[in-house]
Amino acid sequence: MDPGAIEIGPRPQLLLASASPRRRELLERVGLNLQVSAPDIDESPREGEAAADYVRRMAAGKLAAARAAAGATDVALLAADTIVILQGRILGKPRDRDDAADMLRRLAGHRHEVTTAYRIAFGAREVERAVTTGVAFRMLDPRELDAYLECEEWRGKAGAYAVQGVAAAFVTELRGSLTNVVGLPLAEVLADLRALGALPAYPPARYPTVA
Repeated sequence: MDPGAIEIGPRPQLLLASASPRRRELLERVGLNLQVSAPDIDESPREGEAAADYVRRMAAGKLAAARAAAGATDVALLAADTIVILQGRILGKPRDRDDAADMLRRLAGHRHEVTTAYRIAFGAREVERAVTTGVAFRMLDPRELDAYLECEEWRGKAGAYAVQGVAAAFVTELRGSLTNVVGLPLAEVLADLRALGALPAYPPARYPTVA
C-alpha cells in the first residue's frame, strides 16, 4: 500500500448515538460496524416525571440530537438510555463515592429494575421500545462494599454498579435480558434493526473472536 494512502475501513451499518463504551462493545461483539456520536442533551428529570416516561424521553432526545447532527444519511440511527429503578425512584449515575455507597446500601438485599429505552430511525421509519430486567442483590457487608468502592467500577454507572464486572458477585437473581442491564437489550435491538431492513447483510459470515 502507498504510505501516503488513506485506509478506508468498512462502511458503518449503524450510527450509535451514545457515549457509552459498553453499548459500543456489545454491538461490536455481535459483528456490527459502528459510527459513534455522543449527543449532548439535558438529562435532568422533570418534577414529578415517572421513571418510564423519563427514560423514553431521554432516548427520544438523544435520537433527535443525533439526527440533527448527522443530517441526511442512509445508515440506521440508534439512541438509548438506561436507568436503575428502586421502589419507583430513579438511581442515576453517582456524583461521588458517598453517593455510590448510598445507592449500593439501598440496593443491597432488595430487588430493583433496570430499564433501557431505545429508538431506532432508518429512512422514514422509526421504532421505539423499552425493555425491563429484574435484578436482586444480596446483602453486602461493610468490608466488601468498601472494597468495591475502592476499585471504582461504580463510576459512570447507573445505580453505581456494573453487572458485567465485580458487581456480578452481588446478584442473586436476574429476570430478563442480561445485556439490558449492561446497557442495551441486544436481542430486541437486532430484531428491530432487521425488521426495519437496516441490516440486509446480517448476520456476518464471520464474527469477532471473543477472548
